[in-house]
Amino acid sequence: MIEDSLKYQTQGDSWLKRILVGGLLLFPGALLVVPVFTFNGYMLEVMRRVMGGDTANPPEWGDADLAGLTVDGLKHAVVVLVYSLAVLLVAGVPFFGLVFAGMGIDSGGLSIVGILVGGLVYLVGVLALAVVLPVATGNFVRTDSIGGGFDLDVLREVTTNGTMLKAVVFGFVVNILMQVVSSVLGITIVGYLAVPFIVFAGQSAIFYIWSEGFRDAYEEEYGEPPLAGVGGSTTSTTTTDEAWETDTDTAVENGGVDDDRTDDRF
Repeated sequence: MIEDSLKYQTQGDSWLKRILVGGLLLFPGALLVVPVFTFNGYMLEVMRRVMGGDTANPPEWGDADLAGLTVDGLKHAVVVLVYSLAVLLVAGVPFFGLVFAGMGIDSGGLSIVGILVGGLVYLVGVLALAVVLPVATGNFVRTDSIGGGFDLDVLREVTTNGTMLKAVVFGFVVNILMQVVSSVLGITIVGYLAVPFIVFAGQSAIFYIWSEGFRDAYEEEYGEPPLAGVGGSTTSTTTTDEAWETDTDTAVENGGVDDDRTDDRF
């Protein structure tokens, strides 16, 4: 899974152009918010394609709806923001409660306890967020709605699935590799300029892993692919029509229609 994810953006004849454009988005993104949303929207499109089973054709910038990608990235940012604020709120209650209580009774020890407890709760919250957020993102893509990111049933079932947990770990490994490579390259000016392109390829790999993990885990839990029915399917209709035409032709050749034959389409 990791190897395939790292090779994902190198597929196709225009892979270099695709990576260059993706990396260039992060340069103005350091000062402007909109390119970051567009970048994130592209990653969601990667997730949508891989989740649907297309692992050989990364989205091309020339075919992309940039406005649509930006809106998707913005909506996903809302999901991430809500989860992040929830972690800060849960960690902040014991932190500020004990710190202010210690200040009120002039107890430095109680304030220190508040800092330690708050820090511990925050750490646990961050770890929980690292597990929950990939599932929330996957369901956001599946439903194409902000509400999908907070579907408690899917979060409960898929987050605890072993396949999804393995994907979370693999995504974490890729993230560490990306950070290490970026840090090494950042030592020199030329290497520093290459970092955004490494980040683009690395983020694509992470979303690739998340989407495969979510797809397999969702199918294990619910018995159908997460994007089942999206866009419709003509397979069964086509097959039935072909069978009907064959039956009709056979009947004509035999000089009539067999009364015992039933048209299954109706």
